[in-house]
Amino acid sequence: MELIFEAQEAAAYEQWLETPAGQRYLLASLALVDHVLDCRPGWRVLDVGCGLGLHLKHLMERGLLCQGLEAGPVLARLASQRLGDKVEVEVGDAHDLPYEDNSFDAVIMVNTLELLERRAQALAEAARVAASRVCLVSFNPFSATRLAWRLPHLRHPLSSGHPLAVWSLRRLVREVLGPVPLIWAGATLWPKARVGPWPLAGLVGVSAAVTPRYMTRPLVVPVASRRRSPRPAHSHGRVTLLSRPDNQ
Repeated sequence: MELIFEAQEAAAYEQWLETPAGQRYLLASLALVDHVLDCRPGWRVLDVGCGLGLHLKHLMERGLLCQGLEAGPVLARLASQRLGDKVEVEVGDAHDLPYEDNSFDAVIMVNTLELLERRAQALAEAARVAASRVCLVSFNPFSATRLAWRLPHLRHPLSSGHPLAVWSLRRLVREVLGPVPLIWAGATLWPKARVGPWPLAGLVGVSAAVTPRYMTRPLVVPVASRRRSPRPAHSHGRVTLLSRPDNQ
């Protein structure tokens, strides 16, 4: 079942982000996105499940053209207020993105897949609208930080989700997109944010290359009229076109 933040959950999430743990998470997630996304100024980036718009704000300050999509109207409104007129934030479904193929250079999903049931469909949609790459970030279910957040007095707003380890993210990419090139990394949340090849870090991220979709029209090959005399067959690749004689 999908988890959508209403007013109460959104307020709790905002309050948590002001805590030392929330600040460490924000620094680590921003550093991890920068590392695995490897974006360039001028790129068009869509954040699916943009939450409060904190990652969009960071990417916008780096010179990217940003847009956000959020399932919850409360979070979408808060993100829009935070980002202003420079970034459009829409309410929508990650499983059915309201955009054309190749609408963006990259799509990011930070702590989004762990709140969804139909992860494969959401990833396929992200790859459809991305022309270059898709970046996935999740809490690591095997990190000490994640295990601590399940304790009642340290409960995290996203602790009810189902995070994916780095090997689970890689397997999901292979199942949906095939053997595409990808990179991965982990980001520590304590004692400070660092990014490196650490599969047991508090946050893990994967960036997968995608192939742009090109709209093509079917090739129409005219066939000689049946009233004409038969002509030698002409082969085009593995397709042979034959003109039948009138007596067949």
